[in-house]
Parts: sequence; C-alpha cells; structure tokens
Amino acid sequence: MNARKKLIIPFLLPSMALVAVFFILPALQTIVLSLQDWDGTFRTTGFKGLENYFRLFQDQLFLDAVGHTFAYFVIITLLLFPIGLFLAVALQRIKRYKMFIQFCIFMPVTLSVVVAAVLWKWYIYDPNMGIINTFLRAIGLDSLAHPWLGDSKTALVAVIVMSTWHGIATWVIMIISGLDRIPSELIEAARLDGAGELTVFFKVTLPLLWEVLSSLLILSFINAMQQFPVIFAMTQGGPYGSTEVMGTYLYKIAFEGKMFSYGSAMAIVMAVIVLVVSSTGNKFIKTETIQY
Repeated sequence: MNARKKLIIPFLLPSMALVAVFFILPALQTIVLSLQDWDGTFRTTGFKGLENYFRLFQDQLFLDAVGHTFAYFVIITLLLFPIGLFLAVALQRIKRYKMFIQFCIFMPVTLSVVVAAVLWKWYIYDPNMGIINTFLRAIGLDSLAHPWLGDSKTALVAVIVMSTWHGIATWVIMIISGLDRIPSELIEAARLDGAGELTVFFKVTLPLLWEVLSSLLILSFINAMQQFPVIFAMTQGGPYGSTEVMGTYLYKIAFEGKMFSYGSAMAIVMAVIVLVVSSTGNKFIKTETIQY
C-alpha cells in the first residue's frame, strides 16, 4: 500500500500545482485585496480591514443585486424544472418526429450564450422589429406591444425566458440520463399492481429521479450566482438597475469603477453565499440513496 501511495504522489503533483497556482493562490490574493484599498494601480492606500465588507451591507445597489440574483434563480428554476421534466419524459415516449423535436430542444445550447442573447435582444425583443411585437401588431393586439427589455417590470423576466430557452437542453439531457437508469421492471411491476400512469410517475419515477433533480437545483443556483454574459449582453443591468445581478454589479464596481478592493470583498461574499446555500440546500434536499 505504501508503495502504491508513493507511486500516486508523482502523478498528483502536477495537477495539485496547477490547482494551487490557478485557484488557491488567486483566492488568497482576493482575500488579501479585499482587506485593502486598491484602485488598480501599483500603489495602495493601505489596510482597511473589514471596512469593505461592512460597506457592502450598507450598499443598497448591492442588496438589490442580491435580490435580483435570487429572483433569477427562483424564476428560472420554476420554469426549467417542469419544462425539462416534461420534455425528457415525452422524448422517451414519442415515436414520430422524435429527431426533429430533439433538434429543436438541443439546438439552442450549441450557440454561444452571448450570441443567443444578442439574437433575442434584436430579433425577438426589439420594440420595433422584434418578432413578438410584430406578431402582436399583425393580429391586432397593438396595445400589448411592449419594450420588453426597456421596461423595469418586464426586463428581468424577459432575460430569464431567454436563459430558459438556451439552458433547457442541459436539464433534458440530465433528466433523460436519470430516466434511462431506472429499471423498466420497476415501472412494469407498479403497472401490474394496478397503478395508473400518474401514480407510477409520482410514486416510482420521480423519487428515483430526485438525485438528478437535486443536482440540477444546486447547479441552477450556482449558475444564477455566476450569471453575467446574458444580462450584460441584453440589458447591462438596466433599465434603472432592474436586471442588475451580483455578477454585473461586481464587474461595474471593479472594472468600470476601478474599486478593485471593494469588488474583491463582493467576490468573497458571493463565494461564501454559494458555499453556504449549496451545502445547506444539499443537506435539505438530500434523501437516502435508493439502490436499484
């Protein structure tokens, strides 16, 4: 065993060195920077301690960005969860046009997220030439035509709808992989016992899928916390900060406002939120592993 351990160590060292250089060291530097007052030049105005952190919780724009981030997570999860589940189950049962339907579902994810965001911004949501408003005017519903990204009441939801369209394929693929792992014998046994299709789905299929679904929930939260390219490409946090999330606000503070220490404190807080919520959520949604 000792000889085997000695053999493993040389193989681990290169990867451990890369992790240390590109992950651990930058994280430590970010923590140190968050305790200082650095504007991006070679000089620093000195040690500030936890002042940047206290300032965060007095910053209403930051608190609003946190609220928008959690709203983004809740709404997109409520959309992706049932739609992804329905499409995955449907794809396993339909026979006709299956390849075409799969293409329609999986095609969006092949696009760069920024390209997809720009396409939706100009061809779907544009108030003058966008498909939505053009269709509404064509059927005589001009009163419903709307500047979807220009109204603070609809901008965040409009961005979330686009993100749902782009990300649904990931949910469908993972749910299908979970469905494929469920032995058909369990489904047939439930049907032989007289269970209807809805009973089979909620009593057999869904519990056996919960491990996959819980992982998707955690990934959805992490994705929401890291959300930046879609919102920046479509609204840049506007109008009036209604779509400002933690990622976009951090970018503006650090790279546009040149407040790198304050931005570093924000990044640390974001990392702590992700760690705490993910670990806590994992404990709550974790169920006993079912062997099958």
